[in-house]
Amino acid sequence: MISSSAAVGLTALILVYALFKRSTRPSLSMIRGPPSPSFIFGNLLELFQRPVGEAEFAWQSQYGNVVRFKSILGGDQLFISDAKALRKILNIAGDNYVKPHSQNVLKRMLAGKGLFWANGEVHKRQKSILLPGFGSKECKAFLPIFKDCADSISTKWMETIESSNSQGVVINVLDRLSRGALDAMCHAAFDVQLNTIQDDSHPLGRKYRNYLLVRDLFAVPSAEQIFMQASLKYIPEGIVMWLIENGPGSRLARMRDVTNVVSDLGKEMVQERATALLESKGDTGIFTLLIKANMDANAKKRLSDEELLAQIHTLLLAGQESIGTTTSFILLELARNPKIQSMLRDEIRRTEATTRERGSPHLTATDLEAMPYLNAVLKEGLRFHPIGTTSLRMAMHDDILPLSKPILGVSGEMIHEVRVSKGTEIMISISAYNRDKDLWGEDAHEFKPDRWLDGTMDGKESPGVGVYANLMSFYSGPQACIGWRFALIELQAFLSTLVGKFEFAMTDKAERIVRMPMFVMGSMVEGEFDRGVQMPLAVSLASQNSEL
Repeated sequence: MISSSAAVGLTALILVYALFKRSTRPSLSMIRGPPSPSFIFGNLLELFQRPVGEAEFAWQSQYGNVVRFKSILGGDQLFISDAKALRKILNIAGDNYVKPHSQNVLKRMLAGKGLFWANGEVHKRQKSILLPGFGSKECKAFLPIFKDCADSISTKWMETIESSNSQGVVINVLDRLSRGALDAMCHAAFDVQLNTIQDDSHPLGRKYRNYLLVRDLFAVPSAEQIFMQASLKYIPEGIVMWLIENGPGSRLARMRDVTNVVSDLGKEMVQERATALLESKGDTGIFTLLIKANMDANAKKRLSDEELLAQIHTLLLAGQESIGTTTSFILLELARNPKIQSMLRDEIRRTEATTRERGSPHLTATDLEAMPYLNAVLKEGLRFHPIGTTSLRMAMHDDILPLSKPILGVSGEMIHEVRVSKGTEIMISISAYNRDKDLWGEDAHEFKPDRWLDGTMDGKESPGVGVYANLMSFYSGPQACIGWRFALIELQAFLSTLVGKFEFAMTDKAERIVRMPMFVMGSMVEGEFDRGVQMPLAVSLASQNSEL
């Protein structure tokens, strides 16, 4: 354990350095923002101890899409959800706005020096090696895997319903969805069949499932944890990594345990895939394509063994949590809105009937893409519940950010562009952008799939950000999520299978679901935070006639 005197000394050093940095950086005082309740914590407690969106949406409503807020020790940060500013930061001048040290230490801790962590030329080099596995054709080829996983989830839910001797039962749907997403990623990416939907016997599945979201790692952080995380920017990365690799505590021990399991499995997979490729026996999974691209690449562009292993961590983290959590939030909205759920089920069954008439046993990727209401529900779910709610960037040089809409300054003047000085930290708010009323309408805080079908979005100027439907849910620019096509097809497969078979309804606990920031957003039941993430919905077999 670090002694109390050492902790006091470290805090004192952080304080002195932070105050020095403040004195050498131009002020952002012309930008309005919320009052800071604490010099020590700034506004961070309201951001990270309250439900996602509670502070962000209030700030956006009161101050606009550019807000100045306080970090620890009185430091200024910018909160940005303005489309033009985001386009400049992410699409146009991405090399000037890098992932800051404080965020990268956490990403390296979770996933190693992979795509999740990389900046600049390192990110470009890694992405070029990974891209062959995530093309449109390659992702569509994984649909049978996604469908099999969705069918396995259906089987388990069916068994639960039948064993209850009732028409329906309350199920924590997030559990099997998260297992299914992990199974799908491991099968599609690594040709490894974990079968965690059925049981947790595989060591990787047992240790990795819900790794990001478990309560003892990231949920509802204490004030001290928030302070220490924000303080990482003042501590050299080497020292932080040494503490992570050698420090005491159950959280660090669990992280190291998971890392070791994944690394051991990864080393085996790298050797197996390389040998198979040399013998012309390689499969077409993402990791095999990655190994092949790496073997074919110029020596200077190849990934090191450390980088290859980091990609395994990255794929598992992104693949499991994004799909399982997003699907569960969409099912929650369908439970809240039975008419929307019924309309979606009708479309699914009509499309399934059409495919049977042509002699096809399953929906194809083309069928899924041609289902307007399914894709409207999917887009609205991604807009309404982006699981990556914020992202940090730091300016490497002075710059000017244009604004889509001017903001009111502290002196009453209208500000049309924001001058950003070197070292300024920016919190990109994906949640606030996805709820911007200027982009999505006055009903932006309502779950409304029809906005994608009724002409609401027609005639609006494209904000020019995002890789899908102008949404920020998969981020934007060169560092946008490389697996967004993979994710869309998997979400389509899960929703079409599960909503076609089951009906989802609200429960008392579902009424108390809150969205909590946990590195990625997680669903927790108010009053039951000690039970971790959950999504308890009433699940029953859907009737053959789902018309309301």
